[in-house]
Amino acid sequence: MFAALLALNLLFSPLAQTIDPPWYAATRLPARGEVTFYAPGVMETVYHLRLERAQVPYCDRPACVGYIATLRPGDLGRKVWLDVPGIGVEGPFLVVDYAAAKDFERLRRRGLIAEVDNVTARRWGMTRPTYDVIMLAEGPQVMHRQLLPLMLIDR
Repeated sequence: MFAALLALNLLFSPLAQTIDPPWYAATRLPARGEVTFYAPGVMETVYHLRLERAQVPYCDRPACVGYIATLRPGDLGRKVWLDVPGIGVEGPFLVVDYAAAKDFERLRRRGLIAEVDNVTARRWGMTRPTYDVIMLAEGPQVMHRQLLPLMLIDR
């Protein structure tokens, strides 16, 4: 009986429920989950506002393929790539927004990892959330071709 009470106490103690990393820290990547999208023009407005306040670096299209909101303010200004089922890896996306602290836990439990700008959502044909998306810290490694010297063979 004592062991069961001890196990329940550990399970429901605040220490066991501590979010790791905390809301204000950067997301540990890779992260997998649900991605939704912003209404038309909203993400771009947020980007320009944060740019004016020097909260994010300059990264207009095509240098960044789009803009993204994550759950954590520690991601602000970070560049990430998304591996979307049926589409592949796209990026970099510039993180220009994040979830309010009051919404963080609800969105985290739901499995949301990010929201993309409406231009990206239309390009992907999104009409509802996309699941099983992987957010990456780096894009895929590009293999560079090595050119070998031309060798002539006499016959």
